[in-house]
Amino acid sequence: MPIQTPSPPEAAFCYNRWTMNYNIKGTHIDVHGELRSYVERALVHADKFLAGDPSAHTDVELRYESVRDGERYCAEFTLECRGGVHRAVAWGESMHAAIDLATAELVAELRKNKNKRLAGLRRTALRVKEYLRGWRRTP
Repeated sequence: MPIQTPSPPEAAFCYNRWTMNYNIKGTHIDVHGELRSYVERALVHADKFLAGDPSAHTDVELRYESVRDGERYCAEFTLECRGGVHRAVAWGESMHAAIDLATAELVAELRKNKNKRLAGLRRTALRVKEYLRGWRRTP
């Protein structure tokens, strides 16, 4: 029986679509299929740090606002997972730019949290190792 392998982007997209729950909300902007798929592809980068956490849920709000400086777009990502709540807000000249900036901010926050967690784990493991070395007998 031949093994069929999908192309890598589709495999990653399908895998990540089922691991993270998300809601996309548009305020003063229509969230059409292309924008929705762009947000889904952006969430793939954040899903790497969640290690398949089934409780992870992301709320994405895409906004268009007319401000004094001109027209601006805003993307807000709120990610709730086992490690807590992570939030990223970014403004841009286009919606795609705002999504890219917010995704980069969210990934940086998740990376920082992961590194902090791993450093604590390494320190604890070192203390246990030193404690166990004290139990060794010298010949």
